[in-house]
Amino acid sequence: MGNKIADLKTTVKGTLTDLRLHWNEPKKGNYMSFKEIVAYSGGGIGVKFIGLMAFNMILSSTNGLIGNTIGIKPLDMYILYVISVLVNIPLSGIRANIIDNTRSKEGKYRPYIVKMGIPCAITTILFVWFPYQSFGSLFGEGYIFGEKRAYVVTCAVVLLMNFFQLFFYYFFMESYENLINVLSPNTQERTDVATIRGVVYSLAPSVLNLAMPIMAQLITNNNMYDIRLFRYIYPPISIASIALCIVVYANTKEKIVQAKTHIIQIKFMDSLRQVIHNKYFWVIAMATWLGFLETAA
Repeated sequence: MGNKIADLKTTVKGTLTDLRLHWNEPKKGNYMSFKEIVAYSGGGIGVKFIGLMAFNMILSSTNGLIGNTIGIKPLDMYILYVISVLVNIPLSGIRANIIDNTRSKEGKYRPYIVKMGIPCAITTILFVWFPYQSFGSLFGEGYIFGEKRAYVVTCAVVLLMNFFQLFFYYFFMESYENLINVLSPNTQERTDVATIRGVVYSLAPSVLNLAMPIMAQLITNNNMYDIRLFRYIYPPISIASIALCIVVYANTKEKIVQAKTHIIQIKFMDSLRQVIHNKYFWVIAMATWLGFLETAA
């Protein structure tokens, strides 16, 4: 027992020494300091929070916020979903084109963690704060396509917000996930940091899943689908998460850079063509469509 305690003390002491010596300077053979690892992993909690909230607003057959809270019917939700997926094809090409042609001193992925994180958070806040219940008085009580005008406007707002969220969310999350690939050319180091990142930022869904029922009990009489619940929780979390995204941006540095003379311009149509010709994209899309339709039915 005494030997185990002594070994534990030695391990803790060695870890603290490593942290002190390599907080700002990476170990020999590595490229990331402990400060950079902590910033990338810890700040990733904010990235995950924004990603979770944004994902909760993207159309799907089991989306409780859109279906139960806002009140979009399952069949209408499926129609909106198909439209959003089709629109996401050119959006994917645009994202690929922007990334491929990025020539920034800040790096290839780092800038977009903030540049796409902020509009992603703003879209999230707008989504939950739209006055859906007042659309009847704002747009009149007539009918369009056999549905109340307010309901059609609600569907249009949800679809428009999904267009924005599809672009910002995927751009934002892909930038963070891909950042690790340029933080170190050391494969083992990238694997280790990715593992740490996965453990740390997995705290975000746990915290959100714990907070939602507690706040529902305090605010909405245990109604998990009351729009007020999302209005009170999502905005402050979004603002705090942006601060954590800035931590990632400010404390990481891309190590794999291209020479200024190495310039390759990728045309938008080339990017779009690659997306369209990607068979895996269509396999995944078709499987998702079928799964959506099955669940909706």
